Amino acid sequence: MDNSRQLALVLFESLAPEGRGVNEAPKALGFRRSNAFVRIVDLSLAGRRLIDVAYFLAASEPEFKKEYRVDYGLFKWLLATTSDNRAHVKKLIREAQKAAIELNGPDEQDDNTIPWGAVPLMGSAFIDNGEFIFELSERLQKAIKNPQASHLLSLRYVFKSIYSKILYDRLQPFMDDGLTPWFDLESLRVWLECDKKTYKVFKHFRGRVLDVAVNEIADVTGLKIVMVTQNVPGSKSIGHVRFKWEDSQHKDDKNVAFVVLRNTYEILRTEFGLNQSEFEEITKNRTVFTDERIQQAIEYTRTQATAKKIRIRAGGYFMKALREGYLIGSIDKQIKEQALETEEISRQSSKSKTAREANADKEVTARQHKESLLGWEAFNLLSQEEQNGLKNEFCKLPTSPMIARRLNLTIEELTNHLSNPAVSTSFGCFVANLVHKTAKTQGDRSLNLFSQK
Repeated sequence: MDNSRQLALVLFESLAPEGRGVNEAPKALGFRRSNAFVRIVDLSLAGRRLIDVAYFLAASEPEFKKEYRVDYGLFKWLLATTSDNRAHVKKLIREAQKAAIELNGPDEQDDNTIPWGAVPLMGSAFIDNGEFIFELSERLQKAIKNPQASHLLSLRYVFKSIYSKILYDRLQPFMDDGLTPWFDLESLRVWLECDKKTYKVFKHFRGRVLDVAVNEIADVTGLKIVMVTQNVPGSKSIGHVRFKWEDSQHKDDKNVAFVVLRNTYEILRTEFGLNQSEFEEITKNRTVFTDERIQQAIEYTRTQATAKKIRIRAGGYFMKALREGYLIGSIDKQIKEQALETEEISRQSSKSKTAREANADKEVTARQHKESLLGWEAFNLLSQEEQNGLKNEFCKLPTSPMIARRLNLTIEELTNHLSNPAVSTSFGCFVANLVHKTAKTQGDRSLNLFSQK
């Protein structure tokens, strides 16, 4: 089933009885797969792209909204318009507002029992204060946000022919298979909006429409399509055609391409700070400033910034790199990778050294704490006179003035603050040191600390 039909069936499924989808509705409703006729009317090629952009932005947000707001620069970037004239954008918006997606029975147009439906593709829209603001009906939002609906198309590809755009959209549901079903020529003419008598003749229809579309799709997307024809039984006239291609490498582009475009815009705007005139320069020269060239300029500018070679403005440097086609060569990349490896080794070495130093500090702290406890244990066994003597000796240590300054005390006041953690540990270690010296001279730890004087 083609994209526009899938979208329409979601749009109108609430009209079906007993909660069933439109494609399962009774024949009397006229919405069965066999005779449902779907089309988007009154929409040009540029208008179709605007709708693609708006629907992608709406689908990117899971919740239903009364209105959607997007940066106007991003909107123009995704729209891929090269026009500076706001009137051109306004014209496209008005065109989208006038257009609708229709569903009806093609063979019984005059039968009043056949249901008909039309949903405008866009509601109110505004350009205000640097934003593009638009509204969509709730029914349309439901269809757009439906994960089963494959109506979001590739926005990387900008076609010159509306035939190419419509045909490419029609091919999307069959990308996994690499082959479409047979299409009868009349349906194909309706899809491609070729209602002139000239197109009734297959060679004109093929030469002026089908071949043009197939060739442009190949040029723009790289998708090589082959058209196969089938005669009407018992006749030499062509009655059906189908399309096939070698691979399905483009099947995910409908989502990925737009995400890539959006991410690129955000990088250029936030990381490099490009202004509106620079964005417009890129947009006008997209045939030269391809996605690949933009990515090369981004990589080059980032590398130069890391090397601290950009002194004024990254955006200006990026634009120069883009215009001149600067890129990081394979040797430069190798040098960069080696520098990163060296930096990582240095970082790991520094990290290991820091860890060792931290462990050593912990060990020193633990030993000091143990020594301090020993010192205080010995101190508490002494007489008052011996304790006062040790306090006086502690105040004479070279480190004591520094401790006193740190606590904003005089040297004499230190003895009144022995319970302070900053003093307690130092004092305990001081006493423990005397314990060890006494043990060496007396052969035990019986502690007559003043016997050494």
